[in-house]
Amino acid sequence: MTKNRTSADRQTIRVLLPDGRTAGSTYPRRAAGLVKKGRACYVNDFIIRLNMSDAIHNSEVIKMDERMNHIETGKEQQDGNKTVKLYFDARTWDFNKDCSRNVGERSFMLGPDGELAEAYMIGNWQNDWTEILSEKLLLPKYADCRFLFWLNGGENDRCDEVCRLSIVFDDDFDQRYTFNLNRNFIRPVKKLNGWELYEIPFRTLDNEYTQLRFVAQKAYMTVMAAKDAAAYEHLEDTPDPYESERPQRPNLIFADGFPPNNWYGTAQLAAKRREQEQKAAENASRLSLIPPFPPVAPAAGGAAPAFTFPAAPEAESVADYRAQLDEIRGRLDEITSACEDIQSFDTESLVEELRSALENAFADREEPELDDLISNTVDSVADTLNEAAESIQDTLEEISDQIEDLRSTLSDD
Repeated sequence: MTKNRTSADRQTIRVLLPDGRTAGSTYPRRAAGLVKKGRACYVNDFIIRLNMSDAIHNSEVIKMDERMNHIETGKEQQDGNKTVKLYFDARTWDFNKDCSRNVGERSFMLGPDGELAEAYMIGNWQNDWTEILSEKLLLPKYADCRFLFWLNGGENDRCDEVCRLSIVFDDDFDQRYTFNLNRNFIRPVKKLNGWELYEIPFRTLDNEYTQLRFVAQKAYMTVMAAKDAAAYEHLEDTPDPYESERPQRPNLIFADGFPPNNWYGTAQLAAKRREQEQKAAENASRLSLIPPFPPVAPAAGGAAPAFTFPAAPEAESVADYRAQLDEIRGRLDEITSACEDIQSFDTESLVEELRSALENAFADREEPELDDLISNTVDSVADTLNEAAESIQDTLEEISDQIEDLRSTLSDD
């Protein structure tokens, strides 16, 4: 029996179910693999018939071959192996029925490149463990594969979320590949308008069936179909300018990608950065007033370099400062002396004279409360005078001490 080598890259082999009905078509090499493993037999060079035990499972795989628009086998060779590119297609994914608390939906939305595309938004801020599964893919063994998709969200501000891709071979969950897609465990190929483009590499090894799974918990996560990275080369990366200051990356459920009233909201971070830039400018302005460090002067005879320093202030200018300070100090002494005179004044005599005058003025009025009123008024005047004098004197003493410190500093210079 001869093989059709001229059409090895085309689905030229028709596949029949055990009852003779057509299940679909597949590639010659894949058909040969099914026959070799005893799962089918040749009817002729162009038709194979599935065995009863594999009819249901393999017919689904064969039908999947007809939707290979989301899988592309590269023509180039890498170490003798084919490169298989896989593209996320929301229509071929579904929720994992083994998860009792799946949350999410499939819908069309505007992609990072401005085009409508279908996506899956899964998970929430609670503990609902959510998984979506791809179809079971029949990929070449020992093939180098790359899975491309856009991702948004998948992080919260508590840093306890789950956002990952799992790759399961031949239903062996314990031997799965796990790729954490949060916290920069894996660097994206591109960042564009709040989305991150991923191209996840993996190898099938000695496995026949491959299934991809996205998992989300404690954070909303959105996955969208993506093209090859080369299709976005003309678009410049647009990463979050405050990425290093935020506890999570952009999420579609917020208007600008982040909670507006949180400590890491865009408005708050922008205001904080403006304040920091203003302080930096002020500091730079102050530093510009400081003379530069003196240059190193070459020494004669190859000796160690000599340092030259700016000259000290001229003696005449320092003397002028001291003279001005002495003049201010003299005036403060005069004011202090006046305050001492106020405090030494015979306040008791003044109070008695004031009391006598008030009593004479109201002698013709017999009111028991009047004596208390006069006494309180006089005492209040006396207290006010004393407190004012003491406050002025304390303030002057503080000023005098500061001037003395300044004078000592000048003397040291």
